[in-house]
Parts: sequence; structure tokens; C-alpha cells
Amino acid sequence: MAREHPQGTTTFAGAQLRYLFTSAHGTLGAIGFSAAALYLRPRDAWIAWSPELRENMRKCVVNLSRFLIRPQVQCKHLASHLLGRVLRRLRADWQARYAYAPWLVETFVGPDQEGTCFKAANFLLLGLTQGRGRHAPTAACTRSRKKVFVFELVQNWRKRLGVPHVELYPRLETGVGLDSAQWAQQEFGDAPLGDKRRSIRLVKIAQLVGETMGHPITASPRPDPAAIRATYRFLDKANRNGITQKEVLDPHRQHTVQRMRTQSTVLCVQDTTKISYSTCPKTQGLEIIGQNQTSSKSKSIALHATLALGEDGLPLGVLRCAYKKRNGAHAPGTLRWIDGLHDIEAAAQTLPRKTRVISVVDREADVFAVFAAQRPLKRTHLLVRAKVNRRLKRRKVRLFKAMRRGPAMGVMDMAIEKLSRREKAGRVTHEGRKPRQAGMEVRFRMVTLSPPKNNPGKPLKVWAIHIREINPPDGEERIEWYLLTTLPVNSLKEALQVIEFYALRWRVEDIFKVLKSGCKVENLRLRQAASLHNLITIYMVTAWRIMLMTLLGRAVSDLP
Repeated sequence: MAREHPQGTTTFAGAQLRYLFTSAHGTLGAIGFSAAALYLRPRDAWIAWSPELRENMRKCVVNLSRFLIRPQVQCKHLASHLLGRVLRRLRADWQARYAYAPWLVETFVGPDQEGTCFKAANFLLLGLTQGRGRHAPTAACTRSRKKVFVFELVQNWRKRLGVPHVELYPRLETGVGLDSAQWAQQEFGDAPLGDKRRSIRLVKIAQLVGETMGHPITASPRPDPAAIRATYRFLDKANRNGITQKEVLDPHRQHTVQRMRTQSTVLCVQDTTKISYSTCPKTQGLEIIGQNQTSSKSKSIALHATLALGEDGLPLGVLRCAYKKRNGAHAPGTLRWIDGLHDIEAAAQTLPRKTRVISVVDREADVFAVFAAQRPLKRTHLLVRAKVNRRLKRRKVRLFKAMRRGPAMGVMDMAIEKLSRREKAGRVTHEGRKPRQAGMEVRFRMVTLSPPKNNPGKPLKVWAIHIREINPPDGEERIEWYLLTTLPVNSLKEALQVIEFYALRWRVEDIFKVLKSGCKVENLRLRQAASLHNLITIYMVTAWRIMLMTLLGRAVSDLP
């Protein structure tokens, strides 16, 4: 039966126990415990023990090495039920065999699994492994990074060990640690790059980028040729060292989640921007986004980012930076929104239950597959501005016509910001508009979205909100939005709040403007697109810091 486990058979290390699950219908599965890992950063940081204490007391922690429910056994909640029964008797059985009883149980879950049964059995998620293995000769990440779960067999184990209490899910107030002396260390210091020296170099690169905003890094106010050469060497060798934008962003993402824990509502705004590198013909790996009449190809990098915002609109951090298109069952354009949703759901797992998480997206994400991907998520709601005039289920009318029917349920005032005239490739794409205060009528109702003909999915019930400008000025285009959301909207107050949430979506456009106009990332010159990915990710965090300090400065006049 051990061969049925995805990890195959293995030889357990140290003290060990095995259990076999049987029933009247046959063997259901098995579970095995062994000695704890020698070193485990998330576990050791949470326990807060010294190396000497860990060496002497590691026997008080046991490792759940194998857990198998046979593939042919189909029974809801069986895994968590069996886990609970085993854990209730584990201490007594261990005591009978080895004359001591453990206090904690640790286990690992692969990146392709969620660990749902462990969460249901009250295991605590501590973090991710470093991907090195038990007896790794180097600090390089050579294996997949697994989730670390821990179960407390004894409640007062900290008192018995003599270790202090450690907050499992720490919080970080917005604006803390942004000064020039420590922001780079805080946001990049613990990057899992396989070598501590690389993490130190990443911090120095972030400091250099912060000092040379909008200028080449060679224009540093404190010229350091060695540091500049080391920066280019770091970016050039990142591919060979297995460093991606995900590892670069990891410590900032962790601090972003800590800032999210202080909020009652978190808006995670997704959007895509294209960073043009048409003047860099020798840069390898760029995407071709167009071709003019002279067959000259335009090259760029498509950045899909997720920006976390508080309910007050203050940016909490950058949750995700994705660059490469991924192949799958859906179109690449749809997949980036679905991947972003799943990433937001992963970040929401350690937030307080009272914290509401909403993924806010523009009309480009108005795809039925995106709504279908949100349905199984437990923590993340979806808010989309509708683009498609869909046919509603069991109705002959379409969405837009149905929402216009009937009297308005309320009115609201909305500040319409100025929009500059836009030109692209010699033609006007938007005439622009003047700022004004607009009166808007509001309607809302629940609607059922039918799946497209080529999609065998089930119909989806969502709330739709329609806002329409009452008397637009002469010569100005009327403002009219159709919003679709999985948030319950049962009153005018809730509808107005959802509208305010969507209005904050523009913050992601602001950070892209800071990235291009302030940081001038389109002026970067590197040989590989992968190197640009890592550097643009650093600039994204820098742009977030500038944007947050600007907004804080407007709210607090005496801010240093």
C-alpha cells in the first residue's frame, strides 16, 4: 500500500510509529510518524528555541511523514476524521514505546496540494520550507518548497520548554519602516535566494534603486563602481541561480500580508500594463505586441500586478508581479486573472476571519471563466465592471437592458477626475474630460449569468449594480457603469460602498504611472528579459513606497 502514496516508499528516520486504517469494507489507508526535521526555519522561528535547546528537545516534536487515503476510497471528511482519532492516541502510544510523549506534530504539504484535511484538523500553517532537503550539502533551493503545518498535542508546551510566546501571524501597521535607512532591509531582507550573500546584495540593489529614482543606477549620489558592477552581475546571473521575480518579491509580499491583517476590508486590485522596449533590439526574451506598416515589430514586457489597498485607499503593498503568459485550458489573457484570484486566496488564508478580501478588476476580466474560478474560493470576493451584455438565465432581455428598468433606488454624488487627452501612434484615443461633480442614479439587483455555449458550467448568481449620470454637461460623455460582484448587496448603503470600492481601482493605474514616469523603467537596458523582470519587480516595490508616502503626506501634514 505504501506504493500508492504519491511520494512512494521511504525509510523513516529515528523513532517512529505506523497506523493502518481498516473497516468492514477493507483497508482505507495508513499513516506514519518519524523523527522531526533537523532544521526547519518556520518551525524554529515559531517555537523560538535556541540551537542548544533544539538539539536537546527536538524529540518532543514528531514528523507526520506519510498519510494515505487509498485512491479508491471516496468519503467526505474521512481524512480529517482519521487524523483527529490518531492524534488523540499518539502521545499514549509514543509513551508506551519510547517512555516519553511528544508535544508537537509537524508535517509538510507539497506545492500542488492545499492541505485541506490538515486545516480541518486544526493544524497551523507556519510557512514554507527552503527547498533544500534533510541533508542538503549547500543552501541552494534544489527541491520544491513545501508548506509547513504544526499541531499542538499539549497546550502548555511553551511553558514546559521555557520559550516566549510568538505571534503566529504578525501584523504591521501601514507606513511603518518606510524611512530611507531601513525600508530596503524590511521589504527585501529575507528573500529566499539560496544564499545569504544574494539576499544582502538584493537589499543593496533596492537601496541603490531608491537613491537613483528616474535616473540610471550609475548616477548614484554616492558613486560606488564595485556596487554597480555587482548589481549588473546579480541581475545577469539570476537565471543561472534560479532567482525569479517570485523570490525577489517574497519578503515584501509577506509584509504586505502583515499589513493586510490590520484591515477590516482589503481590496486586491489586478491590472495589466505593457512596458515598451522597442528601442532595445538586442534584449532577448521580449514579447512582440504589434507591427507597423513597415514591418517594424514593437517589443515590450506585459506586467500583470496585484496591488493590495486598505478600505481608505492607502496601498498596503504589491502582492504579485507576473510577466510570462501561461498555457492552459483558457486563453492566456483569462488565465492571468484566474491565477491572480488564486494568489489572492492564498494570501487571505492567514488573515483574520473578520477581514473581507475583494478582488477588484476592470472590464477586461469580464469573462464567465473568471466568475466560475471564484465560486469555490472561501475567502475572496470578486468585483468586476461589466463589459459583456450577457443574456440572463430564463429572461429574454440582456443584462444592460434589465438593469436600466424601473426607477432608481437612490442617488449619489461622484467626483469625476480630470482626464488628459490621449494620443497613440499619431491618433487620438481619448479626447479627455474636465473634472466635475456628477449626480448619479443607482440601481441594483441579483441576476443569474448563463454560461456561454462553449462552456458546460453552471449558471452563476451575482449582484449587479448600475450607476448612470443624470445630467451630463453638454459635450461630455455620460458616465455609466455596470458592476458585477459576489458581495451581497441588499441595501442602498451596501451598493454605494461597492461603488466606492470600484472607484479605488484607479490606484493601480497610479502605481503604473509612478513606475513608468517616476521610475522610468522603460529606459532600462539589460540583455535578458528575465533580468528586466527582476529589476522591474524591485522598481514596483519602490513605486509602492513612493505612492504610499505621497498619500500619507497629503493626509498627515507634519509627516517627516
